[in-house]
Amino acid sequence: MTEFMRDIGAHDEAIETLKDEVRAMRKELSQIKVILSETKGGLRVLLSVGSIGGAIGAAAVKFISMMKGGA
Repeated sequence: MTEFMRDIGAHDEAIETLKDEVRAMRKELSQIKVILSETKGGLRVLLSVGSIGGAIGAAAVKFISMMKGGA
């Protein structure tokens, strides 16, 4: 009977350890979600700046080619 109770105690301890690990993983997952949402915003800004820069560059090249007499 004492061995049975010891086994139950060991299982209870293992369950508590697993619960603690799951809580820690959930906390880390929340932090990862925050980092990913910040990265999305940064990527949008980077794409916007690149698009605007590309449009300005294309307009400058077109203007220079028109000034040289090309079509």
